[in-house]
Amino acid sequence: MSTAVRELHGAQAGKQPPRILRGLPWLVWRQHRVAFVACLLLTAAGCVHMLWQRHVTLGWLGPARTHGPLSLVEASGEAYSESFQSAAGLMSLVPLVAGVLLGAPLIAGDRERGTVHLVTTQSVTRGRWLAAKLGTAALVTVVCSAALSAAFTSWWEPAHELFYGGEWAADHVFLNTGPVPVALALLHFAAGAACGLFVRRTLIAMGMAFGFSFAWSLALSGYVPLGAKPRVLVNPVEEGQPALPAGAVRHDNWTVDAHGGLHGFGTCFNERTPADCRAKGIVAERLEYFGYDQMPGMQWTYTAFVLAAALAILALTLWWGRRRPL
Repeated sequence: MSTAVRELHGAQAGKQPPRILRGLPWLVWRQHRVAFVACLLLTAAGCVHMLWQRHVTLGWLGPARTHGPLSLVEASGEAYSESFQSAAGLMSLVPLVAGVLLGAPLIAGDRERGTVHLVTTQSVTRGRWLAAKLGTAALVTVVCSAALSAAFTSWWEPAHELFYGGEWAADHVFLNTGPVPVALALLHFAAGAACGLFVRRTLIAMGMAFGFSFAWSLALSGYVPLGAKPRVLVNPVEEGQPALPAGAVRHDNWTVDAHGGLHGFGTCFNERTPADCRAKGIVAERLEYFGYDQMPGMQWTYTAFVLAAALAILALTLWWGRRRPL
C-alpha cells in the first residue's frame, strides 16, 4: 500500500511543471512576491492605458493636421495635453517608487526582522544572498520601467511637437522617454537598497531613499548632457532673430559685434531700428538650438552617466555587505 502511494506521489510530482526560478532567486521572489507582483500588475495597467491613449491620439491627430496648425493646437489642448501631462507626472514617480518602495525595504526589512541571520546560516554566504536580492529586484525594476517607457514614448512621439509646446528638453519629456526612465529607476533602486544596508530600520531607509530622490531631482533638473553641442544660426541684425527650425528647442540667444564677440540678448533689445543696433557695434543676431535628431544621443549620454552611478552604488553595496556583519 505504502509503495503504491509513493509511486502515485512520484508520478504526480513528475507531472508538475518545472519552476522558472530556483534556489535563492526563488526565495527572494517568495519573500517579496507581493511587491513584485504589484509592480508588474501596475506596469501592465499603465501600459494598456498609455497604448489606448496612443490609439485615441492617432485618431484625432490625422484629421486635425489636415485642417491646419490652428485646428491642431485646439485639438491638442482638448484631447492630448491634459491627459498626457497627467501621465508624465505619474511617469516621474517611477524612480521614486523604485527607490522608496522597492529598494529601501529590500535589505532593511530582512535586517529589521532578523531574517538575514536565518538565511546566511544555512550554507549561504552574505555575498550570494545580497547578489540574489539585488539581482532579482533589479530585474523587476528594469522590466517595469522599460515597459512603461516604451509605452509612454510610443504615445508621445506621434505628436511630440505639441506636448509642452514641443519642448522635448523639458524634464517631463526628456526624463520620461527613451532609455532614461530605466536608468533613473535603477539608480533610485540602487540608492534605496544601499540605504537599507546601512540602516536597520525600514522606515528610516525609506525616508533616506526619498531624500535621495528629492536631492537628485533638485540638483539635475533641466540638465543638458556634456558633449551635446548646440547648433547655430546667425542673421544680420536687419533680419532679426533667426527662426527656430521645426522640432528644435532653443538653447540660447546672443548678439554679435563686428569682431565676432558675443553679447547678451538684451544688448540690442530696446533699440528701435537695426541702425541703432549697428551704432552700438551689434551687427548680427545669433541663435543656439538643439535639433530634434539630437535628442536620442543626448538621452543615451545621460543614460550612460546615470547607469554608471547606479552600477557603482550596487557594486559598493555588494562589496560592503560582504565585509560587515548584518
